Amino acid sequence: MSFSGKTTTFVDRQIENDGFWPNLSLAEFQKEYRLPAEYLVELLGADMTMAMIEVNNDLAKCKARWQAFGITNIETADSTLLPERAFKAKLYKRAVYCRTKGNSLPQFATVTRRESAENTGKEAPERRETFLEFSQQAVRALQGRGRITAVLL
Repeated sequence: MSFSGKTTTFVDRQIENDGFWPNLSLAEFQKEYRLPAEYLVELLGADMTMAMIEVNNDLAKCKARWQAFGITNIETADSTLLPERAFKAKLYKRAVYCRTKGNSLPQFATVTRRESAENTGKEAPERRETFLEFSQQAVRALQGRGRITAVLL
């Protein structure tokens, strides 16, 4: 049960990916990132698909570099070619799931309306920015970059 008193129903739906990156699970996302129970499955599925497309675009060069080494799937890659492959798959999912949550939270106001004080944690703009930052940090880690980039001008 969620904090709102509504029963949380986990949805056993997979979002199929491109074969290189792992498929995504709405149930896994719901369990790990706890969105309010009021969200429709279709809304979550659409948001996750868009987040997956965005993250895949962000990681296109990284994917091409790994494919040049003969890696065809991040989860089943030879550990000699891609050390920490399980960690890379987890980072990828974090990037997508955090971006999904970051993009979903602002929509909560259109899903239901209650006392504004009750919904502050779900709707506050900084919540969205926080999860988008988490997503970008995971993308940068997969790219082999740090959290901050400095350029000498």
